[in-house]
Amino acid sequence: MRSIILSQEEIAALTKEVVQKNLKKVTAASQYESLRVKDKDIFFVLYNTGKMVFQESKGFYDLLDRILIREEHNVIGTDEAGKGEWYGPLVVAGVALTPEDTISLRKMGVSDSKGLSPFRIYEIGNVLQNSEIKKEVKILPPEIYNNLYADFKKEKKNLNDILLWAHGEIINDLLTRIHPEKTRVVVDKFDSSQTPKRFETPEKFKVPITQKTGGESEVAVAAASVLAKFTFEEELKKLNQEFALDVRTMNPEEIPEEILPVVAKLHFKNVKRIKNDLNE
Repeated sequence: MRSIILSQEEIAALTKEVVQKNLKKVTAASQYESLRVKDKDIFFVLYNTGKMVFQESKGFYDLLDRILIREEHNVIGTDEAGKGEWYGPLVVAGVALTPEDTISLRKMGVSDSKGLSPFRIYEIGNVLQNSEIKKEVKILPPEIYNNLYADFKKEKKNLNDILLWAHGEIINDLLTRIHPEKTRVVVDKFDSSQTPKRFETPEKFKVPITQKTGGESEVAVAAASVLAKFTFEEELKKLNQEFALDVRTMNPEEIPEEILPVVAKLHFKNVKRIKNDLNE
């Protein structure tokens, strides 16, 4: 079973299709369902939230083609993974989706990586990585990340500044590969301050960038979140294999001192405490 989030306009179009095509409704299984249909090869459940769970079939995808609303513009979305983990790299990813790309990914059930199973992250991540969708990924392994963090700290900057730089570079790279005049840019808001710092794009692009709380509601941001998480997991796997570790199940004090800067983000409190203990 897959799922997709429908807008109010799409829900209205779906309801109209069900009536016009005389699709067979089934009694709702709970108060949270607004519509349940099972007719030949079409089966779906629409929830009050706008989420629709469906069974893949030609009939259903034909139905989706008739109700889904196309974007008018290309959309660039970016997101990151590894920011909250003391181990592994920081990964920032971005995708530039055409209106057709957006529809295709919606049909796949692309949504925020935090709500997807590891299997689905791997499945969708593989598709994104090997597709012709325009994308950029910046990987900062712990050693590089630690040096960068130290350099930014000397300038009285923090992690948000690193993210601003990384997201900005990816956005600029993607803008050089598409038609910026037909593009909007959405970034999942990572700066929790009341006045978040703004991205800067080259003057020639003149593209507004929206920092959006809950940005994963945008397909491009959701796709970027999956690509970032997929890449983070692949890079973490390489680190674990190289040092015969499973850092996800370990505490920093269990890792040999000489390896710690290669697998860990040193500014995290639990890691910094170990480093201070070792230096005493």
